[in-house]
Amino acid sequence: MIISPLDLSRFFEQHPVLETERLILRAITMDDAEATFDYASDPESNKFMPWDTHRSLADTYAYLETIPKNYAARERINFAITLKPDGKFIGSCGFHNFSPDHHRVMMGYLLNRNYWGNGYMTETVREMIRFAFEEMGMHRVAATCDFDNIRSARVMERSGMTLEGVFRDYEIRHGKFVATKSYAILKEN
Repeated sequence: MIISPLDLSRFFEQHPVLETERLILRAITMDDAEATFDYASDPESNKFMPWDTHRSLADTYAYLETIPKNYAARERINFAITLKPDGKFIGSCGFHNFSPDHHRVMMGYLLNRNYWGNGYMTETVREMIRFAFEEMGMHRVAATCDFDNIRSARVMERSGMTLEGVFRDYEIRHGKFVATKSYAILKEN
């Protein structure tokens, strides 16, 4: 049996919109700057992220300007996580490190801490996994988290992902080496 590379071009022609029972995942726009700043400026919400806490809206605008460029380059698909029915922006998620030849992709996510503990991120990650398998045709979806990020590890585990390993001193975050946990899920045949 020969497995052909995936054609992901349609996902970069029109930004996908995903829907769950309580959420809409849509393209992030410049109109999302203030809501993005709300969590990007909160050291607690992003303490496990590799970037510096945003100090001003200018930092957030600079970040938001990279999103359509990465999408146009077919490097990332970022989503705003919004609540039904009011459309309130509560976080972001996305796919990156596409490998169409090997049918795999990485995902990441971040939620405003005012919305932690409501199951929104698990709902988001489950939908991302469904989309990657059923619509993109992926065989493997992976994600990593900081070794100490217990909440993120729980989200991945509740979403059916398996811990595959720990990478010691894998990244430098905020001036120090940190270990990361690597999780993945395989499509059931």
